[in-house]
Amino acid sequence: MIMPVFIQMIEDPGDQAWMTDLYTQYYKLMISTASFYLDDHQDVEEIVNDSLLALYRRIDRIRSLEPKALTTYIITTVRNTAFSYLRKQKLINRHFLYLSDYNKECVPAADNVERIAEARDQLDIVHRILNTLPENEQGAIRLKFEEGLDDKEIAEILGISPELVRQIILRARKHIQKALLREEVRA
Repeated sequence: MIMPVFIQMIEDPGDQAWMTDLYTQYYKLMISTASFYLDDHQDVEEIVNDSLLALYRRIDRIRSLEPKALTTYIITTVRNTAFSYLRKQKLINRHFLYLSDYNKECVPAADNVERIAEARDQLDIVHRILNTLPENEQGAIRLKFEEGLDDKEIAEILGISPELVRQIILRARKHIQKALLREEVRA
């Protein structure tokens, strides 16, 4: 177990000592949590290091946690970091797939271009409406549809029950539908 460089570079001696202790005490847990989601050892180490950095950014908050709560917080941080990593990998793979399709010289037909433009306009309207929603509805909708998280994951992030997440998303969708109808009436 090699101490991450960023821990060695922490200027405050108290913070450095606390992060060193956290790393030493929870390293195996972090590795096993990341290994549950990723097979490659280098990826696992990268997730652990990224998680440590995320934990350091919240050092003032996590220092006061009880050991059991701290353990849960660390597991959640590693899991969320792994999920983010996997989503990025998925997007990168999709991008490369798109580029390979593009290289086959697939040029969209004129009617497809028009439909794409209409879809983009509609999406712009939805984003504008989304920005007017209450903060809890915005957050839940973005986590669900932009981040691709399920209700249980959203509930963990927001600290609420999955049922409440479903209610918030349903309410947000109704608000968006009503606003879209108002937009259509204006057009």
